[in-house]
Amino acid sequence: MATPWPQVTAWPNDIREHAIYLSDYLRKALVCIDSAEDQPVPKPLVKTMIAAMSVLIAKFQNTPDVSAVMQAI
Repeated sequence: MATPWPQVTAWPNDIREHAIYLSDYLRKALVCIDSAEDQPVPKPLVKTMIAAMSVLIAKFQNTPDVSAVMQAI
């Protein structure tokens, strides 16, 4: 029997929590992909992974650089 796909819940707003949640989700998804062998990866799950990575990248891009904040202070 194949490993079940990880459940998707609301992604955290905090950038670090989002990164931790995404890392855990991707680790579990990789286990599922490995155990599925020749079975295709479901399209909705691929879309979820891409969307979550895209949002996390956008969060990092919109986070101010620490050195710029220190200079402003």
